[in-house]
Amino acid sequence: MSTGGTFLRPRRPEPPDTVGELDDRDRLQAAGVLAAALAPDPGYTYLFPVAARREHELRQVYRMTLADGLRHGRVLVTKLGDEVTGVLALYGPGTYPMTPGRWWRQAHRLARIAAHTREHSLGIIRFGELTSRGVPGDAWYVEAFGVRPDLQRAGRGSMLLRALFEHLDAQGARSYLETTNEENVGYYAQRGYTEAHPPVPVAPGGPLIHPMSRPAATTAGNDPVPGPVRPVA
Repeated sequence: MSTGGTFLRPRRPEPPDTVGELDDRDRLQAAGVLAAALAPDPGYTYLFPVAARREHELRQVYRMTLADGLRHGRVLVTKLGDEVTGVLALYGPGTYPMTPGRWWRQAHRLARIAAHTREHSLGIIRFGELTSRGVPGDAWYVEAFGVRPDLQRAGRGSMLLRALFEHLDAQGARSYLETTNEENVGYYAQRGYTEAHPPVPVAPGGPLIHPMSRPAATTAGNDPVPGPVRPVA
């Protein structure tokens, strides 16, 4: 139907997935989901130019990210039975970037990443430095967000974001994220994010990092209706 000249799409049914906190036993599977989902992003195609290696390299990066996130942040997942279908990793205010002690705890994983990424390591370090510089100290930082490619555009990302917004709005907190995919800028804008400051290039001539911020909720109805976080079986 339409109202005021705007066509309203019927609300699609929710996927049958559950939403909850990541179990460490599913961490490797979740890292694989993020690697597959984010491998096409311009930032990663620039940093990991060898397509045949990119997803494997990213899997190593996200194994480390999720290990730290389980200790010092929150990792939300959608699951369909025993399969992880979507992942959203976030850090609370003041917990990102990682402290020297946390980096030291990840030393063995860093060595594994360096062995896999080889000549791409310096670019990854620069990317990390740019990200660390932009994250506000008072915001929840969405460090990684992705849905398994064969299950995208079916509502799983929205389920994860609603769970995120429920968490944020209960605390009156704002959030921050970055994307190198220009298509995602509109996606996040529809969900209450605005560009926080001008985009920054990953490297001279490289893709742009778009920083985006969502303010703390102040009135009901400004944000997507949050859904409950159901425990993952």
